[in-house]
Amino acid sequence: MSLLKYIERLEQMDQLIRMKATGTSKEFADKLGISRSLMMQELHVLKELGAEIEYDKKRQTYFYKKRMKLFFGFLSKSDDTPKDF
Repeated sequence: MSLLKYIERLEQMDQLIRMKATGTSKEFADKLGISRSLMMQELHVLKELGAEIEYDKKRQTYFYKKRMKLFFGFLSKSDDTPKDF
Protein backbone atom coordinates (compact mmCIF):
# COMPACT_ATOMS: atom_id res chain seq x y z
CA MET A 1 0.00 0.00 0.00
CA SER A 2 1.29 3.44 -0.87
CA LEU A 3 1.94 5.99 1.83
CA LEU A 4 -0.75 8.27 0.37
CA LYS A 5 -3.41 5.52 0.55
CA TYR A 6 -2.37 4.74 4.13
CA ILE A 7 -2.68 8.40 5.14
CA GLU A 8 -6.07 8.62 3.41
CA ARG A 9 -7.30 5.64 5.44
CA LEU A 10 -6.10 7.20 8.70
CA GLU A 11 -7.86 10.44 7.71
CA GLN A 12 -11.05 8.49 6.97
CA MET A 13 -10.81 6.86 10.40
CA ASP A 14 -10.28 10.27 11.98
CA GLN A 15 -13.35 11.67 10.25
CA LEU A 16 -15.59 8.79 11.35
CA ILE A 17 -14.29 9.03 14.92
CA ARG A 18 -14.86 12.81 15.03
CA MET A 19 -18.40 12.33 13.68
CA LYS A 20 -18.98 9.54 16.23
CA ALA A 21 -20.13 7.41 13.31
CA THR A 22 -17.85 4.37 13.49
CA GLY A 23 -20.32 1.81 14.75
CA THR A 24 -18.95 -1.34 16.36
CA SER A 25 -15.41 -2.47 15.61
CA LYS A 26 -16.76 -4.81 12.90
CA GLU A 27 -18.89 -2.04 11.36
CA PHE A 28 -15.96 0.37 11.53
CA ALA A 29 -13.73 -2.12 9.70
CA ASP A 30 -16.43 -2.70 7.09
CA LYS A 31 -16.75 1.05 6.47
CA LEU A 32 -13.01 1.17 5.86
CA GLY A 33 -13.02 -1.96 3.70
CA ILE A 34 -10.48 -3.75 5.89
CA SER A 35 -10.47 -6.59 8.41
CA ARG A 36 -11.34 -5.97 12.05
CA SER A 37 -7.82 -6.93 13.15
CA LEU A 38 -6.24 -4.46 10.71
CA MET A 39 -8.65 -1.75 11.86
CA MET A 40 -7.58 -2.38 15.46
CA GLN A 41 -3.92 -2.05 14.43
CA GLU A 42 -4.67 1.24 12.69
CA LEU A 43 -6.57 2.44 15.76
CA HIS A 44 -3.44 1.68 17.77
CA VAL A 45 -1.40 3.81 15.34
CA LEU A 46 -3.76 6.75 15.92
CA LYS A 47 -3.32 6.28 19.66
CA GLU A 48 0.47 6.20 19.25
CA LEU A 49 0.18 9.52 17.41
CA GLY A 50 -1.47 10.98 20.52
CA ALA A 51 -5.19 10.42 19.95
CA GLU A 52 -7.18 9.65 23.07
CA ILE A 53 -9.78 7.28 21.64
CA GLU A 54 -12.43 5.44 23.62
CA TYR A 55 -15.45 3.32 22.78
CA ASP A 56 -18.98 4.21 23.91
CA LYS A 57 -20.86 0.93 24.39
CA LYS A 58 -24.23 2.66 24.63
CA ARG A 59 -23.84 4.64 21.38
CA GLN A 60 -21.71 1.90 19.80
CA THR A 61 -19.05 4.23 18.44
CA TYR A 62 -15.45 5.21 18.95
CA PHE A 63 -14.84 8.83 19.93
CA TYR A 64 -12.07 11.23 20.91
CA LYS A 65 -11.91 12.13 24.61
CA LYS A 66 -10.72 15.61 23.62
CA ARG A 67 -11.60 17.67 20.58
CA MET A 68 -8.90 16.97 17.99
CA LYS A 69 -8.27 16.37 14.32
CA LEU A 70 -5.58 14.39 12.54
CA PHE A 71 -3.50 16.50 10.18
CA PHE A 72 -0.96 15.41 7.56
CA GLY A 73 0.57 17.96 5.26
CA PHE A 74 2.41 21.22 5.20
CA LEU A 75 1.55 24.65 6.57
CA SER A 76 2.72 27.82 4.91
CA LYS A 77 3.54 31.01 6.72
CA SER A 78 0.72 33.58 6.70
CA ASP A 79 -0.26 36.63 8.72
CA ASP A 80 -2.25 34.55 11.22
CA THR A 81 0.44 31.86 11.66
CA PRO A 82 1.86 31.74 15.21
CA LYS A 83 5.20 33.53 15.62
CA ASP A 84 7.01 30.31 16.60
CA PHE A 85 6.30 28.82 13.16
